[in-house]
Amino acid sequence: MAWVFFVLGAVVVFVIGFVALGKTVGRLELQRPPAVFEVQAAVQWIAGRLPDEVTARVSYDDVATVVGWHLDWFADVGVASEHGEELAGEQVVHEGAVAVEDAAIDAVVARAVADAAAGGAVIDPVDVVCVLDLQMQYLQEIGAVSAASAREAPESPET
Repeated sequence: MAWVFFVLGAVVVFVIGFVALGKTVGRLELQRPPAVFEVQAAVQWIAGRLPDEVTARVSYDDVATVVGWHLDWFADVGVASEHGEELAGEQVVHEGAVAVEDAAIDAVVARAVADAAAGGAVIDPVDVVCVLDLQMQYLQEIGAVSAASAREAPESPET
């Protein structure tokens, strides 16, 4: 008679475990895995795909500098977060923050020009645009941004 309770208990434990596992797998199946941006990996990926004319003028350090400026811009507009943090709360500058690619290019090119004027590295604006274009491709490849074009600002609703 004791073995019946043992078997019944084992079946109940198995069913509870199976249901819990099934619910968890179902929930995780619907979630996107987090995209983790590693600067060194991005710099190598970008530098390996730059046109020959650009690689003749920029170094790995220049690429890393431009990538850093772009990441700073993402943080300034509120569309970046630290590893393990959701994009919400204090990081959001304003609700519905959007990173418009043309605005990013303008800001990073302006920073490159200002840096050169202050005695820093001279990076041609065309080279900056090439690096930024490849960085956006890298972000799409790792799943950090969607493939939808961010070149134009979203239309504001008429009031």
